[in-house]
Amino acid sequence: MACPLRTYPLRQPRNYKPLIPRWQLVLPAGVERLFTCCVLTSACSRTPATMTSSKSTQLFRLGLMEDEDPPLANERFNYLDGDDLPGTSIWVCYWNDEARGKRSLQRLSLPSIHSSLPENVRMNVGLWTESFLTPISRLETNYSGLDYLPGLAKLPGTKTAEHELTAYWGAARDRIPESAHDLFEQDDAAQGSRPETTPKGLGQHLVGTNYDHMVHIRSGQFWENCGPEEIESYENNLEPTLRNGLGYLWDNRNDGGAMGLRYLGNRDEAGHTKKETCGAGFFTSLQTLEEWAKKHKSHLAIFLGAIKHAKTFGNERKFRTWHEVSVLKKGEASFEYVNCLPTTGFHVNRENTMVLDSKPTHDGCSSVRREARICLPRAACGHFYIYRGLTIRTGVTGLPPVVVRYPEDRLGRRSEVPAGVDISAEIPSESMSLGTPT
Repeated sequence: MACPLRTYPLRQPRNYKPLIPRWQLVLPAGVERLFTCCVLTSACSRTPATMTSSKSTQLFRLGLMEDEDPPLANERFNYLDGDDLPGTSIWVCYWNDEARGKRSLQRLSLPSIHSSLPENVRMNVGLWTESFLTPISRLETNYSGLDYLPGLAKLPGTKTAEHELTAYWGAARDRIPESAHDLFEQDDAAQGSRPETTPKGLGQHLVGTNYDHMVHIRSGQFWENCGPEEIESYENNLEPTLRNGLGYLWDNRNDGGAMGLRYLGNRDEAGHTKKETCGAGFFTSLQTLEEWAKKHKSHLAIFLGAIKHAKTFGNERKFRTWHEVSVLKKGEASFEYVNCLPTTGFHVNRENTMVLDSKPTHDGCSSVRREARICLPRAACGHFYIYRGLTIRTGVTGLPPVVVRYPEDRLGRRSEVPAGVDISAEIPSESMSLGTPT
């Protein structure tokens, strides 16, 4: 049977042929929906984490890896920068079956783990999970080489295929199958007004879900196999531009649309950070991420730096980049935080349509249910901003209910090209890469 005609044309230029090869993931027959879960344990203080989270880390490992539906692939990370705190332990877990992933996460039970900790540990430990379902029709992946295939590519039975949807504006969108018939327009819920009062996070249990067309991206860099000269070039020249780009997104959430964005380093068995990193987080929409990648000087610097690096090392280059992007329908993501600082987790600057329930606490505080929306700015200045659509469970340590008031002002959304930046040449770039273009 012939494939149905596209409603929206490819953005690929006519008669276009990429100059460099790229590959994308091919999943086994019968796999239609993937499930991804990020799990974290951290010390809830500004002091360096020591033994406070070791017990919860052990319980996480037992709960996930020895479950009857364990993840089929997983990676562990050290926190480097962004929307969390130093000293956190982070896992990313993948399943190729939605039901198995959700069952495993449900049995993990963050409140149970937290309540089982010794009291002197419990008060200093925060736990969270961020999980999401991805139909493969709304997934795109891209790899610069076949000698390094992380993330979803670690799932059993996966293969890769070379493709030509790369290195032009809109290439990442073109690689999403459903983009043939869906523009993934930003949900109206991504606009919102800031409240005047925020919850403390500590002593609270916050859970919720997403609005329509929210995007998750994990974009990585690998230079473990590089020679000394290429390692020095990446670490001294290219990586600083990547950090500057991430810094812009953290500091300009209204324009960049970043939420819960973290810079992570893969860790070895001894806990040391390897020469392998990724940026991972959510964005208000695909278009918001595309606009930053296409127009802003911080991403342009990443792109030009990557070109210079590639020209310098040519065919001997061992540096690898990759990414995976999911466009999420309403309700396909879930967020849960137990006893977390307001600098932790899903930092949203748009409506999240999160629904949280409250329960009576041990000291007799009454159950409360409030409508709100969630907005969380950068970790460095972070506070939880609660919005319409979310309620707060105060039953973890008995904190009183949070009162939320809503001012009438609304936030601006449009991203603009900065003064003095010449982008008239429209230099092709991989518009979904948080790091170097792939």
